[in-house]
Amino acid sequence: MKTPQNIDIRLTDALERQLLQEAIEAQQEYALDRAIKRLFQKVAGFFKTSEGRVSHTVSAAH
Repeated sequence: MKTPQNIDIRLTDALERQLLQEAIEAQQEYALDRAIKRLFQKVAGFFKTSEGRVSHTVSAAH
């Protein structure tokens, strides 16, 4: 027969695994969010750079 102490340890181990898994998932989500943010910043930077080139070309044509 198992003692309550063994059951407590198993619950604690299960809780520890669950918390560790949640922490890993949160870290992966954070990394993904940062990567998406950097991608949008690069795209926005590209359009800002392209905008400057287009307006410079248009003003030079006049």
